[in-house]
Amino acid sequence: MNVIIDGFLVWWLRKGRYGWSRLRRRLLEHRYLRTDLPPANSLQEIEECLKQVKWATDGPLHLFDCISYPQVTWAKKKDDCDGFSVLAAELLNRWNTDCKPVLVTALVRPVRMSHTVCVFTSPQGVSCYFDNHKLRHPNIIKYEDVVKEISHDSKKLVCWDARDPFTFEMLEFHKL
Repeated sequence: MNVIIDGFLVWWLRKGRYGWSRLRRRLLEHRYLRTDLPPANSLQEIEECLKQVKWATDGPLHLFDCISYPQVTWAKKKDDCDGFSVLAAELLNRWNTDCKPVLVTALVRPVRMSHTVCVFTSPQGVSCYFDNHKLRHPNIIKYEDVVKEISHDSKKLVCWDARDPFTFEMLEFHKL
């Protein structure tokens, strides 16, 4: 049974999740694109914006997992780690395009402990990431090291990826 679950998780992270997110965005979330996002002119202001969002698990219409538009997260003021990460990425990009945000997702067992964060380079050249609303400054160079940090409490790391938060283009994918 574990082989089947792991196989599904690998397929989901490599292909299914992003196709489903694109489809769901197109069908159900396009009306939110007119939502104004808050101005943020520093990392501290971005963190303060993220603190206004409440963490919530994906609802039944998300059918397992979905990466919503950042405007949806801001309008509803609630989402899971995916929503926090895309909102952080959008606010970072609007503030300073040199931050180059990336979504890093670790799929683990138990699945409920899987997690996504927004990794970026600060204007000072330090690698950081937003873990939901918390700004972390570990100065980690590799995405793999971020994955180790965010999955350390899980029983098994199944796979992980790094994606462009705006196009969902795969930058790295690793099956373990």
